[in-house]
Amino acid sequence: MAAKAKSDGAPARPSLRERNRLRTRRELLDAALAVFAESGYGSATVENIAARAGASKVTLYSYFPQGREELFRELYEEINDEVIEKVTAAYAREGDFPSHVVAVTEAVLEIAQRPLIGRFYSIDDPVLDEALTPVRGHASHLCADLISTDLAAAQKAGVVKASAEPGAIGELLVGAIRSALSEVARERAKPADILNAMHALVSGLRGP
Repeated sequence: MAAKAKSDGAPARPSLRERNRLRTRRELLDAALAVFAESGYGSATVENIAARAGASKVTLYSYFPQGREELFRELYEEINDEVIEKVTAAYAREGDFPSHVVAVTEAVLEIAQRPLIGRFYSIDDPVLDEALTPVRGHASHLCADLISTDLAAAQKAGVVKASAEPGAIGELLVGAIRSALSEVARERAKPADILNAMHALVSGLRGP
């Protein structure tokens, strides 16, 4: 008797070969995250990353042909995606302009407090400019757009008295959030202090 066919639409289970490939790929990414967080980008080497993963350079290049640049870019985009998801969820909840900005700040600082990820995401190295061009700004631009759109609506409703251009304020606030990310990731600032300061800052835009 023939084996019963799988239900239409049921996802096919990955083969053992594919599962092994996915596991090796993840191990290489995790090893790269640790090396980048510890050494920065400029001092990280393919040799160090491969060794941390218990793999060879040949294996690493078979998964990531562009080497450390591709590894860094993919890790960076993974975090971008998480930030975008958290920020989008924050704006889906009811709240006023200050509470939304504080929620965005809180989402970013939560990531900053993860030892490896926070240090990695706050790396600022001129050598990275070309490597990150395809992915840099994805999360920041979304945050700035959401903040400026929210602010414009609050200004129109007369809730916020500040007359400054919303886009400019959005960019300034996102810059402050990025700076706070770096300070918290390096344990030079406390998240609670940053959140209190951000609340005071954006609440002040309402005017007297």
